[in-house]
Amino acid sequence: MSQLSKRSTLSLRREWRLFDRERASQKNFLKLCDRMIEVGEFLLAHDVARAGLRMHKNDKFLSQRAAHALCKAGSPKLATKILEELVASGGRDVESESLLASCYKDLCEYSTTEESKFRYADLAIARYEDAYNVQVQKKSDKLEDLEKQYYPCINIAFMHYVFQDFKKSHEYARAAREICRKLRSKGKTSYWIQATEGEASLLLGQVDAAVEAYQVAVGRKDALPSCVASTRKQALQIASLSEDMAIRDKVEGAFPLMGIVACSGHVIDNPGEVRRFPPEAEMVAKKKIDEVLNSLGATCGYSSAACGTDILFLETLAERGGETHVFLPFSKDEFIETSVRRAGGNWIARFEHVLDHATSVHYVTNEGYYGDDSLFSFCNQVMLGFAAMRGRGLDEDPNLMVIWDGNPGSMGGTGELVQAWRGEFNEPEVINPSEILSGIGGIDQNIIHSSKVRSAFSERLGDEINPVRSVKTMLFADVQAYSQVVEEKTSEFVNAFHGGIAAMLAKLKRDPAFVNTWGDSFFAVFDELEDALNLALEIRDYFNKGEWSELLSGGSMEVRVSMHAGPVHEEYDPILRKRNFFGRHVNQAARIEPIVLPGSVFVSETVAALISFGYDAYDFEYAGNLELAKDFGSYPIYMLQRRGYSGDDDNE
Repeated sequence: MSQLSKRSTLSLRREWRLFDRERASQKNFLKLCDRMIEVGEFLLAHDVARAGLRMHKNDKFLSQRAAHALCKAGSPKLATKILEELVASGGRDVESESLLASCYKDLCEYSTTEESKFRYADLAIARYEDAYNVQVQKKSDKLEDLEKQYYPCINIAFMHYVFQDFKKSHEYARAAREICRKLRSKGKTSYWIQATEGEASLLLGQVDAAVEAYQVAVGRKDALPSCVASTRKQALQIASLSEDMAIRDKVEGAFPLMGIVACSGHVIDNPGEVRRFPPEAEMVAKKKIDEVLNSLGATCGYSSAACGTDILFLETLAERGGETHVFLPFSKDEFIETSVRRAGGNWIARFEHVLDHATSVHYVTNEGYYGDDSLFSFCNQVMLGFAAMRGRGLDEDPNLMVIWDGNPGSMGGTGELVQAWRGEFNEPEVINPSEILSGIGGIDQNIIHSSKVRSAFSERLGDEINPVRSVKTMLFADVQAYSQVVEEKTSEFVNAFHGGIAAMLAKLKRDPAFVNTWGDSFFAVFDELEDALNLALEIRDYFNKGEWSELLSGGSMEVRVSMHAGPVHEEYDPILRKRNFFGRHVNQAARIEPIVLPGSVFVSETVAALISFGYDAYDFEYAGNLELAKDFGSYPIYMLQRRGYSGDDDNE
């Protein structure tokens, strides 16, 4: 099956790093972007298209790809803006119109009010009809004209079906299926032609014919993961509208999943420690990991890289030709000392090998360990968030695989991760160490359980005089038009800005760990991410919806809000005479704020990942890989919003 073929993401990422952006033609950018979209690397594809647009300004095809990648990544609002500008400038071709309609369709799905849902549905249908009718009016049976008809036609049928206009839905479904059959009679076949026939049959209530067509489609060589994910999502939406659950089960069974798997588990035992995972059990463990990966159809994995379970998982998945995404809680050298060297043998060499061949490597912080075990918990949360973000783009729930004895364990350990996973997704795939030991002959198979397991990561490294360090969320807010505040209105500004935020702080469940202000700026540090998310959106809405024109000599008083999370140093500040927070992650939050679109909240990729795992009231859209202020470097940045779209979503 094509989804299980060797992933090309690793080579694509390397190709992008080596890509000659200054000399590349428009076609070079397009080709690389398309290949990234094919394997579901939508955010990276967007960055490629955006880079191409900087070199080839206003190129229609690069604009289409940038918007398409954004929409597939779950950012239809930002994608809509790109396409509306493209269509307004004269790009009224079938692809531009259909892509814009697709964005409206997603906005309709995510809408939280009936008014908004119907508004976006009408916009989607109108755009699809424009695209379809332009081709129909040509009255041509040429291949190139027929190929432009079936996509908008089937989506018109889908939209009418969702809103229960079954007569129109059936009319367009029959038309779409007839177009596909004409194409096949002319010798033209493709994944999308076959999948469209399947959807048309499903809309017409012919479930068995639909399943058969879908199975043929996903078995084709051109059945790419992102295409299959898109088809599967729409097919399940149709099936879910039936009261017969057997229909959904039958349709779901026609589609393979990408097989996104996060992994955690016990490290190899140290001599004299609890007997959970002895070195001689390695090969049995690897075999069981491979069996679980086979059962899950795994092709994309997320894990740290400690000796034992992590490295075995990464090696096994790489041997299957899958993607491997590695997450380290702090600097590489110190991670080796805390989590790899302890097992002896060749584990360090194997660690280096899995990093060298990983699709991506993410550091929660590039700084040191300093004996802070909370970084392991934080790394797990970020890793699970990234797995959830990948599943979001492919409309697929990820899985968790663990080697775990069922005991709670230490901070940042497998037990903690399993508990969090069960609360958010599904039951994890658990390999019990007793199963591994039972497959080994000639050794004591009794597992020694202890109610108090010593942390494997307790030794402090680095400077002996360590500051207090912990994971926090930092928020910066700044008023754009502060220089235009009328002098005699200064007191009113202070009451509006400082007083307004003070009132919002009073409503929070927990006080921030720290707050500070200067002029038109506000800085806060939070123990809990949700408090920061809540305050950020409250500040945004307060200024976006308020009337401040009397305070200004011109312009509008819009606020810019930025957020980032990470380990920060807490010190006594002799100037403020109270504790304050310092470090690179505070700086990163501050460097995001100057690039924020006025009236918006921008967050780091770390915050976006954390939102993806356990914060259902919040959402985000990808803003791009952006250069931060003061030469801090470029980072993936996201726009924070509440879950769903309402009638006020223009302010989102």
